[in-house]
Amino acid sequence: MINRRAFVSAALATPFLSLPVRSARAAAWPKAGPIRLVVASGAGGNADVVARIVAAELEPRLDQRILVENLSKASGMQATEAVSKADPDGYTLLVGTSSQLVHNIALFEPLPVDIKQTLRGVAMMNEVPMIMCVNKEDPAQSLTDMIERIKANPGDFQYGSGPAGTTTHITGALFLSRIGADIVHVPYPKSGEAMRDLIAGRLSFVFNPSLTAVVQVRDDAVRPLGVSAAARLDAVPEIPTISEAGLPDFVSQTWNTISAPSGTPDEIVQALNETVNEVVQSGAIRSRLEDLGSIVPAAMTPAEVDAYYTRQRDIWIPVVRGTGARRG
Repeated sequence: MINRRAFVSAALATPFLSLPVRSARAAAWPKAGPIRLVVASGAGGNADVVARIVAAELEPRLDQRILVENLSKASGMQATEAVSKADPDGYTLLVGTSSQLVHNIALFEPLPVDIKQTLRGVAMMNEVPMIMCVNKEDPAQSLTDMIERIKANPGDFQYGSGPAGTTTHITGALFLSRIGADIVHVPYPKSGEAMRDLIAGRLSFVFNPSLTAVVQVRDDAVRPLGVSAAARLDAVPEIPTISEAGLPDFVSQTWNTISAPSGTPDEIVQALNETVNEVVQSGAIRSRLEDLGSIVPAAMTPAEVDAYYTRQRDIWIPVVRGTGARRG
């Protein structure tokens, strides 16, 4: 079995594809880099892994050095605020996720910045559903088993997640709402810490992003009960969807996009959009991202990315508010 370190190292070892060193797209930037690509999670997390894979391929295409910068405090708000207030010159970009660009709108009162106004969509990279994981020694052999046990004795169960309001938390809250149960929620600074406690037997279940959960699944460190996607994942086809396993139409996922300060010039946004789409839609990178347990949607224009944000907000802001989670 491959361990997490080897898996992530392999993920980041993608070779550059050959290109002319200086492309027309690179001319959108008036000077040499570096470009800051800000990620609202720690090293090795879902967004960080994807950012580094894509950044390595963008550098030769844009003829710009790209520095991946991790700002993981305040449920991603630190990173979101930093990019919102940055100069709109194409040198500071955000890896925008559902937690930052959707959930935080409902989570923070007041919002430090008006996310809808301060950021614009640039490009879509991938979508990442959650995998419901239990300890490998847990008696539940299926999602149905787990639901029956939770409903019979809810006081005996507790679930872990990343910070309050993140997708790992909201997916768990949605699951409990769907089955009509209320159990203890234990938030952690990072979802990886929740997974460590699950493996140690201190939690009942965790909804972990598939991009990192597949490592524990392949290493037989946890037992997966279902994936919160519309269809099974090619990377782990043996795991049923949660809809198949007993909760119809249960779909919940995070995603990784590129966002920029709202005043960033259209020519820079368009150059980035075309180049990111070229990277993630290429056979090598698409296969890499899919093998990591994620989904690569069809390429989107910047306007389509903004429309995607709007749809996600319409769906998920009421769900987040319904959990009662708040950050000040």
